[in-house]
Amino acid sequence: MVIQVVLNGVAVEGLLHASVVNSNCFSADTYALTFALGPPPLSNLEFWSSLSSAYVEISAFAASGLILQNLITGTIDEISADPIQGTVTIEGRDLTSTLVDSYRQQDFVNQTASEIVSAVALYHSFIPVITDTTEIVGRYFADGYTRLSTGQFSRLRSDWDLIVELARECRFDVFVQGRNLLFQPSSTIGILPMRLPLETLKSIRFERDLTIQGEASALVQSWDSQYVTAYGTPGATVAGGMATPGAQPFLFSASNFTAQQVADTAQRYSSELNRLAVTLHAELPLEPLLAPRTVIMIDQTNSLFDTIFEIDSVERHYDSAHGSTQLIRAILV
Repeated sequence: MVIQVVLNGVAVEGLLHASVVNSNCFSADTYALTFALGPPPLSNLEFWSSLSSAYVEISAFAASGLILQNLITGTIDEISADPIQGTVTIEGRDLTSTLVDSYRQQDFVNQTASEIVSAVALYHSFIPVITDTTEIVGRYFADGYTRLSTGQFSRLRSDWDLIVELARECRFDVFVQGRNLLFQPSSTIGILPMRLPLETLKSIRFERDLTIQGEASALVQSWDSQYVTAYGTPGATVAGGMATPGAQPFLFSASNFTAQQVADTAQRYSSELNRLAVTLHAELPLEPLLAPRTVIMIDQTNSLFDTIFEIDSVERHYDSAHGSTQLIRAILV
């Protein structure tokens, strides 16, 4: 397998090491690339010392030349050059960085979550790939408050924070692929899991969090700007009933939620917590088909670990001398 790096539309030679991290944790994907310094125009020290910005595309190719997957598309945050060793390292994030680094002073009045996300995406020249929603989220009842702007730190919230808040309320995933911004339901219902045979792995490790036993419960408290009162869930409830006695409670807060939104949010947070009770960590040869949001199945341990997981992050490493490998982290479905 070959890793190709394209900088502003031109392939860069001399790749020594590559690390690409793709995540489904509402965060930017990241990369780090190390090149051997070489002849101009793209590989000498003069070029790297004068470069102010660049558009980077990293792809995985099969030996036949067939492209297997675009691993990341982004920009450069940092350049580190070593003229003695004859190397240069560049680090950066995918195009989510443009949302992370932008702070919007705008109230989205009487708009749905999908309309707000689409407007932000177009502002940053993304192609919106968005599932429509119907509930108005940009106004707090009819009293003039705009709920998206009444948080304690709303004026310090980035465009990415705003989109993530909307995605979590809708139980959606939000992520960037190339120049596409995807905003879609996070349900795994109906997805056929990919079996992960143990013999194909270099290593595997299961981690159990004993503070999340049975059914962890979430308490949600909110603040009513209209009546200047605080309220919240009367008890730590979870989907299907009361929390398991002795389960560890977790407290969350939000502003200007209705009573129904408080209850829905408590159930959603409880569901998210319980998915973290068991995490899977595995190392295997580079496999482009395994990516964040891929559903996998373990069935050879003869234990309670034989179940369905969803990949949360993939960390891929390439070395020109030692080949490639990848690390995956997965959580319960």
